[in-house]
Amino acid sequence: MRQFLRSIRVRIAVVYSAIVFGLSAVALGGVYMALKSQLSSDPVTRDLLVQRVTDIPGPLIAVEQAVVRQTFVSVERLVNANTLERLQDISIIILVGLFPMAVVIGWLVAGRALQPIGRITRVAREIQATDLTRRIRLVGPDDELKNLAETFDDMLDRIEAGAQAQQAFIQETSHELRNPLAIMATNLDVALSQNDPAELRQAAGVVRRSIDRISHTVDDLLTFGRNETPIRRAITVEVSELIDTTAAEFKVSAEARQIDLLVSVPPGLTVFADQAALRRAFENLAGNAVRLAPLASTIRLSAGTQDGWVWLAVADEGPGIAERQRRLVWQRHWRGEGASGTSRGGLGLAVVRQVAEGHGGEAQLYSEEGIGSTFVIWLPTDRPPGSPVPTMNPVKAVP
Repeated sequence: MRQFLRSIRVRIAVVYSAIVFGLSAVALGGVYMALKSQLSSDPVTRDLLVQRVTDIPGPLIAVEQAVVRQTFVSVERLVNANTLERLQDISIIILVGLFPMAVVIGWLVAGRALQPIGRITRVAREIQATDLTRRIRLVGPDDELKNLAETFDDMLDRIEAGAQAQQAFIQETSHELRNPLAIMATNLDVALSQNDPAELRQAAGVVRRSIDRISHTVDDLLTFGRNETPIRRAITVEVSELIDTTAAEFKVSAEARQIDLLVSVPPGLTVFADQAALRRAFENLAGNAVRLAPLASTIRLSAGTQDGWVWLAVADEGPGIAERQRRLVWQRHWRGEGASGTSRGGLGLAVVRQVAEGHGGEAQLYSEEGIGSTFVIWLPTDRPPGSPVPTMNPVKAVP
């Protein structure tokens, strides 16, 4: 019972009924008081002209005239008093009958007014964490309740987008961590199978670099999860050393798929950049190529200069990427399918794009279906900020 009385519908009905009943009582009371004031004033019959209507001539004496006038005044007052009494009784009857009617009307009006709230409540209860597609979509006048429902729908849109982003982020996290873990496992398996100290040392070096990569990847994942740009510490980077290290890291994985890794870098090529971030970006490109390139194919890891820009490229002989998807590959949550069904995209290519743009450069894709794809990181050297990046595939110019 107490819970029922705490219902907002009950409270609105009580308030509405009290207001209707109070206004009605005030209105009837006002009519009663105004009529009483008017009837309590000078009698209408005070100006009554009394005349004798008879065949006998002669004036009506003053005493007789006064008696007749007083009689009419008394009758008038009696009628007024009876009228006021009847009006009072009728007003009380009306108020007594109006009270339950006001309660019923207040209950119905409150229910009608709160009906959208009930719909909002039902939808909110039906929404599950695994299904955020439900919406209220309230129809009706553009009032406060519809605005509330639309605000709730907008909030659900943001929650659904956040849940989808979280799910994509989890998938990207597993994708980013799978590569270095696979490299570590492959190198250790090869080293242990051969039982060669040199192979063990080489595998240990690869594992050490993979652990560093995992550590940096975790830092980047946390940074990307906050939608922030990683802090970069730029130094002079030897491009040939960076590419040779990447080739050595993926050598075993490439050999397992009979893939030749060809390195082509001019001597003495350097770039001013964050070495860890640039290596991570280039390793993402090389890792995608090794996973997606056809068996017994060739992957070229190359670098060079063109028009004041330093470029680092990874070219494969895979199936290529359709033209309609080339602008989407750099998006954080985009995923396309490679020839083997393995997905290409996600956070890996988004990291490449962010690293390139964070250095004032650009990440580009050159692809031909059935021939292969070339991913290029362009970094400025002596070009002013905002200078256009070359649009031609630089790998085609490499002998």
